[in-house]
Amino acid sequence: MDGIEDSPRGPLARLEREDGTTFDLPLKSLPDGVCEGDLLAVQDGPDGVTVRILVAATLKRHETAQTQLDALNSAETDLQDEDGEITV
Repeated sequence: MDGIEDSPRGPLARLEREDGTTFDLPLKSLPDGVCEGDLLAVQDGPDGVTVRILVAATLKRHETAQTQLDALNSAETDLQDEDGEITV
């Protein structure tokens, strides 16, 4: 889920597909507890859209992002001297 927006018809969740395209669904169509950044499985069916949170995939994505952030922060620390100045 990319974000939540208010609309004249009520709150909408903006969802982004793997190819980068986005579409909106009513927030009430999403499972309880969904948050920005959650990976979702969206399936069209005869009774409408079914959405579920991909918990394991979301956790893995968060772990990967945290690892990348830690690596960037570590690299930044390695570039600083004792006074906190960054050497380029």
